[in-house]
Amino acid sequence: MKLKYWIRAARIHTLPLSFSGITLSFFISQSRKDVSLITYILCVITALLLQILANFSNDYGDSITGVDNYKRIGPEKTILCGFISLSEMKKAIFIFSILSFFSGFLLLCKTFLWNHIFIFFLYLIGIFICIYSSIRYSIGSHPYGYITGMGDLFVMIFFGIFSVEGSYFLYTHTLCMDIFFLSLSIGFLNVGVLNINNMRDLDNDYENGKYTIPVWLDIKYAKLYHTFIILISIFLGGYFIFLNHRSVYQWIFFIPTSIFLIFHILKIILIKEKKLFNLELKKLVILIFLHGLSIGIGFLN
Repeated sequence: MKLKYWIRAARIHTLPLSFSGITLSFFISQSRKDVSLITYILCVITALLLQILANFSNDYGDSITGVDNYKRIGPEKTILCGFISLSEMKKAIFIFSILSFFSGFLLLCKTFLWNHIFIFFLYLIGIFICIYSSIRYSIGSHPYGYITGMGDLFVMIFFGIFSVEGSYFLYTHTLCMDIFFLSLSIGFLNVGVLNINNMRDLDNDYENGKYTIPVWLDIKYAKLYHTFIILISIFLGGYFIFLNHRSVYQWIFFIPTSIFLIFHILKIILIKEKKLFNLELKKLVILIFLHGLSIGIGFLN
């Protein structure tokens, strides 16, 4: 039965990344005005479809380029193991591209209708960019995920700025600088997930021409880079609460997650065997969701 292999290819354990920022901005928006729950649900569905599209594309692209091989330390890819064929994955990429577009289009129709035609088409172009970027991360003659720093930049844009600030605008039809700081906080944490992935596969990536930040910096400085982005994220999250302080409960929810993130940094610094990065990657995905939840719930209190 192939369903379990498609679930594996979708990388279920990473999917909270797609709706962490969207959920956070929903909570913040709800604390400031009445927000449509349907809009939130459509945002989540669209984000999930786009992330699954990206994960399928990554499975396909890394298999084509040879980056995905038996030297790789990360979880086994479905194409490499022969569970899903290249043609089947190609069809799945096409289907999820279509589903992502229609889900996003429905979201825009629900949110803007035709009252804000310019913004409607601006977001429509944004959906095409999201679909294109999800595929091009590891597919094509020059996938941007193989260029130093580009993967980190695009993760910041899509999982940080677009996820938080972009969805906040869909909820409220307003842009706020404090939400931008919050989007950077979530974005840096998501960059951290990518960085762990790249530190784990550093040697194999270098051998196959995938020049990520850890390949460029080497493992010692990649860990320092990781420390920096996590600490910046904690600072920006705290700064957002400082700017919007309502009660002590905001800090009570926020501080424990921040402490766990600091422990995470220490674990990353002390790791000697690269296969141990897998566990920390999964932990950070959970911590990102908790980070967003802790800030968001603090505003609903």
